[in-house]
Amino acid sequence: MLDLTTEEVRRTALAIAPELEQYAAHYNETKYPPQELARLRAVFAKPECVQEADVVAALVWKYGHTGKARFPAHQRDLANRIFCFWPANAAIPGESAQAQFNRWQKLLGRTSFITICFLLHLAHPRELPILDQHNYRAVNWHLATVRPGWRVKRKPSRFSDLLLVRNFTVALLAGWEPQVGSKAPAADVFDRYLMMYGKALSRSSRA
Repeated sequence: MLDLTTEEVRRTALAIAPELEQYAAHYNETKYPPQELARLRAVFAKPECVQEADVVAALVWKYGHTGKARFPAHQRDLANRIFCFWPANAAIPGESAQAQFNRWQKLLGRTSFITICFLLHLAHPRELPILDQHNYRAVNWHLATVRPGWRVKRKPSRFSDLLLVRNFTVALLAGWEPQVGSKAPAADVFDRYLMMYGKALSRSSRA
């Protein structure tokens, strides 16, 4: 479990604060409309009401296909598989997220890791973040900056990686105001920063 020290939180928050709005502003709301995310969170809060169209809509949002004429066949097939399993295996708010993750990974396999994490986010939006390779990269970069010897893992693949991003976010937002001297950003804004900063890191590493 990640346990950031007060000094690590202070250094990280002070490094992020001056550039948070700059990076968060690059988030593409056309590709990832916030209104649709809010709707999906509300739908999945009542798992018994989830329909196949909602599962398709969740994957359309997660993989940036909003507004596109074509939705990849393999993702449509995945949505169909998820819905077939859903009635007996729904991600229920209040149930252990770890148990849900283990169950869905057995049903869908390891290659659907990011999709499973997004389903868990929709069921537990206040407890679990949206996970992708970009925000995971950003978290690892910041941790390596303040914690010498931190082992950077390139891509998330385990439930513990989801918890790493969650625990990093919780620690930074909780310690933000006393360390930075201003109100902490909303969780969704902080997630936007991590995503866009992680993308920038990826581009710079290829330059």
